[in-house]
Amino acid sequence: MAVLHPFFVHFPIAILVVAAAFDVYGSWRDKQEQRQTAHILQLMAGVSALFAAISGNLAESLVVDQKLLHQSVTEAFDKHISIGNAMVWLIILVVVGRTFAVLERKDWATNGWIFPVVSVVLALLVIVTGLLGGNLSASILTYYINL
Repeated sequence: MAVLHPFFVHFPIAILVVAAAFDVYGSWRDKQEQRQTAHILQLMAGVSALFAAISGNLAESLVVDQKLLHQSVTEAFDKHISIGNAMVWLIILVVVGRTFAVLERKDWATNGWIFPVVSVVLALLVIVTGLLGGNLSASILTYYINL
């Protein structure tokens, strides 16, 4: 499952960006269907983020066992792992909070700008996490090429 980490991580990144677009458009045009679509997309991203985190933690165990890694690679690894795990918890927190607010029929949850703003912030944070992962991959590749 560790080798599938690059496959698993792209889905929640893409889906959270699309969810943010649906949220902003739905709030801007006052379209409840788009907001509901954003909510469903965030639910899907939450589930897929769990798979990304599990596969990432498994991938970490494959690389961390190699004691010869350069310090910069190890630092990039630690940063990506910490931020990636924090993002999974943040996504789950947003999804649970939004689901609770919608089920409780809170007007601010279905008609306000709170969740569109949260969706955009979440999308930006997950993009940054993905960029850190890309930099990590490049660092590891550079390390092995220079051996």
